[in-house]
Amino acid sequence: MASVFEGFHGKVVQRGDKAYEESVYQYAWSSLIDKGIIEPKAILYAQDDADVIAAINYAKTHNIAIAVRTGGHQYSGASSTNGRNIQLDLSSTYTSFHWENADHSQVTLGISIDLGTFQKKLEEQGRFVPMGVCRQVHLGGHVQTGGYGQFTRSFGLLADYVQKVRIITADGQVRWVERGRTEDKDLLYAILGGSPGNFGVLTDVTLNVLKDEDYPASRGFRALFPYSEATLKRLLDVMVDQDDTPDTPGDYDYCLSMMSASPAEGRPAVIVAFAHWANLEGRNQPYDPAFFEKILDAGGADKAMSYLGIFLDGKTHTPMSVLCSHWILPVARVFPFPFHKHTYFSNSNSKTLKAKGWTRWVSGRIQELAADPSSGCFAGAQFQYCGGIHSRFVRNAKDGVTSFSWRDSHFMSVLAAAYDVSASKDAEKTAKAWVHKNDSEGVGHRGAKFSTQDRRVLWGSYDLDLPAARKYYFDQEPKKYDQLSGIKKMYDPSHVFTPNKFCIGPLPTHVLDADKTRGAKYTFSEAMQDADKRANVVDHLV
Repeated sequence: MASVFEGFHGKVVQRGDKAYEESVYQYAWSSLIDKGIIEPKAILYAQDDADVIAAINYAKTHNIAIAVRTGGHQYSGASSTNGRNIQLDLSSTYTSFHWENADHSQVTLGISIDLGTFQKKLEEQGRFVPMGVCRQVHLGGHVQTGGYGQFTRSFGLLADYVQKVRIITADGQVRWVERGRTEDKDLLYAILGGSPGNFGVLTDVTLNVLKDEDYPASRGFRALFPYSEATLKRLLDVMVDQDDTPDTPGDYDYCLSMMSASPAEGRPAVIVAFAHWANLEGRNQPYDPAFFEKILDAGGADKAMSYLGIFLDGKTHTPMSVLCSHWILPVARVFPFPFHKHTYFSNSNSKTLKAKGWTRWVSGRIQELAADPSSGCFAGAQFQYCGGIHSRFVRNAKDGVTSFSWRDSHFMSVLAAAYDVSASKDAEKTAKAWVHKNDSEGVGHRGAKFSTQDRRVLWGSYDLDLPAARKYYFDQEPKKYDQLSGIKKMYDPSHVFTPNKFCIGPLPTHVLDADKTRGAKYTFSEAMQDADKRANVVDHLV
């Protein structure tokens, strides 16, 4: 099979091969089976740079495009493709890791490394960086979509710590693109905030990392609470209250996750609260436990339990690198079912959210889905505060190095509905209606409960047509989008890295006509069975 792709020496799986179904699978596949957008003509497992360059040359010769996959966790399937286009799988290609200096303050690593492995290596040296919480997410897609996580407010995004990246562009050239070097400014800006994989094949990243010893009194809080609508509202009220004072110290990050009951696993509905105090001012900074106490009181001190076997109450020092490891989850997905998941940032502040009763509204919306497990629908939600004048998420954006949007936002909300059609034939219909009502009442208009502006993020995308939805994903539009389109045209004039509609710039024929050249589609039941086999599910939360 490999001989079809001249000069490519890695494994190749083509549409129709016995291994195709297993090879094509990624996080969003069972959710998008009816759309036919995760059906590449072939999946090419690159061994090295030579294979990557061979794939690029093949794509240019045959006027097709390449989708780049490292972890395959992208919610709307943008790391895959369809039609005649091919997918370049780098999940095991670039795995090097080495410290750049003796004090372990800078590291260079391959983009194929997953976050769990990365964080373990950092913790061994008492080092950390802000990053996401999903262990199986790989660095390549994560850094190009920002690297959002539990440390976003106190330390910013993972991408803020990028010093240089190694990338193979559409001309087949290997480049090191460096922060602070004038000739690299535009390309680095596009890589870090334009649509991921649109400007070339990222292979390695050099990051500045943070040291535990600079935050010698840091504290963490993590507890699991039994879910109820009232408990969720109280915990959200604590979050909204953080925004009452613009100068809330930058040390505090606070996130909430909610998961519906799972009868098949005997798991109750739960809420997990994550928080930390980062001790940004060092050894002599006084610590006030009042904030953690508010969270504990809101959740119910008598009901608080450990999560994944660990309970943190903030009473004793926990190094930041250890907290980062605690925050990373050991699973790929909570529910082994397809989903509809929408992520938004808010332009509202605490005063507006309180006036519109957002915490009561969103708690009620979640209760509507979570109240009846027999419906075949399961609610999942995440909420995070990231605002205030001391937020690194806000302040780090001012250097203009990255192009990530909406960094003046106060709050983030993720509302997801997973659905099991084997439990109820109306499960998908119910899930879609629930998400639609959340959107229609929650965002994008004057009376919206959460945000009057529709603000979306690349990592949490759900609309695959980026040009049509660009005003939702990019601030300063059309200026920023047009700038990114110009950079795209400069480095990828033949659209080698435009494999689907979630891409910067005008969409070429091989994307617009892709629906006409789909391969054989799988049935929904086959997709569900496949998802069940591959999903890594939380077995025990308590």
